[in-house]
Amino acid sequence: MGRKLFSLSGVLPLAFFLVEHIWANASALRGQDAYVSTIDSLARIPLLPLVEILLVFVPLAYHAVYGIYMMREPVKDEPPYGRTLALANRLAAITAFVFIAWHFWETRVQAWRGLDPHAFYATLVWRLSSTWHGFPLRAVLYLLGVTASVAHLAISAWGYGITAGWFTTKQQKKRGAIACVTIGSLLFVTSAATVVSMATGMEFSSTRKPTVACTPQPQQK
Repeated sequence: MGRKLFSLSGVLPLAFFLVEHIWANASALRGQDAYVSTIDSLARIPLLPLVEILLVFVPLAYHAVYGIYMMREPVKDEPPYGRTLALANRLAAITAFVFIAWHFWETRVQAWRGLDPHAFYATLVWRLSSTWHGFPLRAVLYLLGVTASVAHLAISAWGYGITAGWFTTKQQKKRGAIACVTIGSLLFVTSAATVVSMATGMEFSSTRKPTVACTPQPQQK
């Protein structure tokens, strides 16, 4: 029961968190005005902060704490994952935890400390376009964090589908894996395009060709 609750507390809240954030951040592909408009639309949703706290952050906190507790045990060759996939999922989970905590600090915590949400776009562009000795370190770390988060969601969703009895036959497990990989790939491609767009200053629109944003680029250190 404890492991099922652990899996459920990770899959659904993480899915909601990633879909919401990737969808909101993807509006940056159409420029600053579109991004700010999306942020304003989310801010006008009644009780959204309360819903996020109760249905996303609290379950994810439980999932993280219980997951850290479970990591005291070595990775075993047990169904439904097997040793290799279980090890990959554990590494993805650790990376995703660090990335989400870091991103939460840079956005939500800074907003609570007084950062205007309308300044998120310029702040993210500045951070993602910064370089360390000519290397876009922060943008690469974001891409790694997104990859780990999406991979952890896809693997865990597939595993939960098996333990919950949704995927029982070999064919169902294969179809479930394809579905999880497809959804995860769509989330990753959307998020990666957003990171690259903000890091390079490119803006994409259905009505015009990509244009270079006017946000000044920080000097290389």
